[in-house]
Amino acid sequence: MMNTIFTLSQFVHITAGALALVLFWMPAMLKKGSANHSRFGRYYVYAMYTVAATGVAMATTGLIEPLAVIKQPAASADALAAQIADRKNAWIFLIYISLLTLVTVRHGVLVLRYKAQRQQLKSPLHLSLMLTLTLLGPVMALWGYQEKLILAMIFGLLGTTVGAGFLRYSFKATLTKLEWWIEHLGAMIGSGIACYTAFFAFGGSRLFIDHGNLRLLSWTLPGVVGFVVIRYLSGKYQRRFAD
Repeated sequence: MMNTIFTLSQFVHITAGALALVLFWMPAMLKKGSANHSRFGRYYVYAMYTVAATGVAMATTGLIEPLAVIKQPAASADALAAQIADRKNAWIFLIYISLLTLVTVRHGVLVLRYKAQRQQLKSPLHLSLMLTLTLLGPVMALWGYQEKLILAMIFGLLGTTVGAGFLRYSFKATLTKLEWWIEHLGAMIGSGIACYTAFFAFGGSRLFIDHGNLRLLSWTLPGVVGFVVIRYLSGKYQRRFAD
């Protein structure tokens, strides 16, 4: 049963993830506010929600019954124990990055939908998601340090930074002109960072399996590029809206 759930979730996860990798660029290339921009944006959101949900489903089944989902278990007891521990680490990280994906996409959608009216950002559901992402970040970073998992350390800090930023936006006293647009842009780019990093961490890393430095670069490059793009576009639109 667990194997069936895992296999089905994995298939849907990979399919939706592949679609999201492509769909991420469509709204960026289309005219802002156009029908096509909105339509492809919705497709991207649906794909990312699916990625987050199936990521949690995969990780949960793996944590509950690891032997049922490991395709080639090691022969010796010690090797099998190490294999299970390694997979559990990956699944724990997958849960957190799925949470990051969910929160960034949902925040971007809500900000665009309600614009300067931020009451919906303070709903119990969204508030709990932002707080969970923020508070679990240091836990993830510390756990990553103890387990020597660089990605967990990076994304623990990133999750806290993102979550705290969302909370600050939701509760700040006043907004500048069209600040909601910049917030929407940053949230959606942040979701793309999570999408591409997950691809390189769980799938694309096989391309660099014998090249440790390239693997590390593939993990961190989406975040670095995304941060630079967010800073550049935020400054650009802030200057434009101020004129």
